[in-house]
Amino acid sequence: MQKLINCFAFCALLCLGCTPAVEYNAPENLGDIRAIVVSEGQFGYGTSSLTSLSYDGEVEQDLFRRINNRPMGDVAQSMTRIGDYFYVPQNNSRKVEVMDCKTFESIETMPINHDVIPMYVQHLGGDSIVVTDQKPNSQIIIMDINHGTERSIVRRTVSMGGYNRSFQMQLINNKLFIGADRMSVFDLGNITEKGRRELKKQSGEDIQVTDFSKLVVDHKGRLWVLGYWQVICIDPATENTIYELNVGDLKINSRTSSMDISPDGRTIYFNSARRVYTIDVDNPVVPTAPIIYPTRDDGRTVYLMTISPENTIFLSEVLYGSLSRSRIFEYDQDGTELQTFRAGIFSHFIYFN
Repeated sequence: MQKLINCFAFCALLCLGCTPAVEYNAPENLGDIRAIVVSEGQFGYGTSSLTSLSYDGEVEQDLFRRINNRPMGDVAQSMTRIGDYFYVPQNNSRKVEVMDCKTFESIETMPINHDVIPMYVQHLGGDSIVVTDQKPNSQIIIMDINHGTERSIVRRTVSMGGYNRSFQMQLINNKLFIGADRMSVFDLGNITEKGRRELKKQSGEDIQVTDFSKLVVDHKGRLWVLGYWQVICIDPATENTIYELNVGDLKINSRTSSMDISPDGRTIYFNSARRVYTIDVDNPVVPTAPIIYPTRDDGRTVYLMTISPENTIFLSEVLYGSLSRSRIFEYDQDGTELQTFRAGIFSHFIYFN
């Protein structure tokens, strides 16, 4: 009996060895992409992915793997376009994946040989980018994007000072603003540890920006951030706050609440769980009722809220403790659900073409 079992096992191994490699074909509608959903994947398994949504509603899964015949990396966080290339930080892989923005073919994998958790990319102009770091006692990383040349990819790192994780960024009038546990700003020509300044509330307290929320600019050029309990408007010139709207009663979550702004720069959107609220930037008051309040209760959490160029609201819902695909919902301004589709595991960023 044991010999028979061994024989079966040997044959099974032979069959596995003869299994042909899976070949992936590129989708046909790359030029018609409306949005790209960036999904983290399962932590530690290298299953981060890209999902495309075309203007006619067609959804394509796992774009990078299908086109490049290899995994993209472990825990993709965001996507930034600079010129003809997309830059996707992979925070558990400690790298930035660079791909052609029309074909999604890999151009270069930029390793970061430092103890960091890369999160978001901002172009500093020319051949330099800065990458933020979620790790406590974080460093921002200045990198060289002269692709196809031998070079030191990481030019230098800059300490963010003590326990201070860093996340999304905004470049305004030659100043680099960084959302963090203590919000910071640098002059573009002096991104150094000594050149870092911390922004404060009117009380003198630190401005703590929720982990993954955007820093947005309104139609008057003012900067808005989502704090742990406040929606805050900042004058980029003076670096002082203009408004501090207390929204603590709306139960803002530092890890899953997001903020964005309408395409015309006049309406702030932010979410608390599945509720989406708005603020008129010209008459900023604390909202009393959400514009979106889905009633379903299946244990899922909103992991991302963002606004499309068409001024519709996208929500990514995930189920913690599960490896099921995220559900992406699109809503109109009156809360009408326009469409829903699946993306990868833990979808956490949407890039709109």
